[in-house]
Amino acid sequence: QVSTRELRRKDDEMKNIRVHALLHVGAIIAVDIFFHFFYILTLPSDLKFVNRLSDWSLAGLAYSNLVYDWVKAAVMFGVINTIARLDHLDPPQPPKCITMLYVFAETHFDRGINDWLCKYVYDHIGENHDNIMKELMATIATFAVTTLWLGPCEIVYIWSIFNCFGLNFELWVQKFFQQGPFAKLESKMSAAMSRRIRAAFGAVNFWAIVLYNILALNSLEFALLVTRRLLLIGFPVSTLSIWFITYCGVQLIKERERILAIEEEKCDKAKVE
Repeated sequence: QVSTRELRRKDDEMKNIRVHALLHVGAIIAVDIFFHFFYILTLPSDLKFVNRLSDWSLAGLAYSNLVYDWVKAAVMFGVINTIARLDHLDPPQPPKCITMLYVFAETHFDRGINDWLCKYVYDHIGENHDNIMKELMATIATFAVTTLWLGPCEIVYIWSIFNCFGLNFELWVQKFFQQGPFAKLESKMSAAMSRRIRAAFGAVNFWAIVLYNILALNSLEFALLVTRRLLLIGFPVSTLSIWFITYCGVQLIKERERILAIEEEKCDKAKVE
């Protein structure tokens, strides 16, 4: 991109850059408020205090830690991306919002490193990702490289193992439900009902992503406390109510993704015509 001689601005590109710059300023202020007033990074280290929190407060604290980490990454990558776009460069997109993540395959904050890992490790070994054994080898190799990059230690090992399992478990469940009886059953359902069932699994996946990643952000003890409260002590009221609200959120996300896919398809058809 640096060697490109003809530098041209796309329509409304400067307007988009200004909007993104203002959004990043707002995000920087939000991060500053989180740092100075909410103490969301400090609270999980005080296990006596968090033990006294309600199930809802504990779930909110775990979720807020991931949101904070996403906002921090969004600011770091977003500011650099905005400046790069002023220089006519097309940088990698900022990370996808944690609230929009219900699939392990999309759980990454640094898209540049993710693209590199996919190109040279994950896709290279896993090929088309249809074979379970190849997928297992690809994910193990990918998280082995990631572990070396993050710095090998006990908490990174645990984080890598859980996320590697989550990525493979998605494929195992997908393969299982692609079997003849389940495929025929889904073909008889309406598209809306199919999305509802997938969203129910997505809600469980969302909290698995939260629990697996607060390991790296906080501590193993805090992650175990949240897991125990949400799955054992809080069952069934807290568990099912939090799951239902997450399910509604995943439904909204899936509907938004469906509408964006339809709009993108229309744009592609218009270009062809």
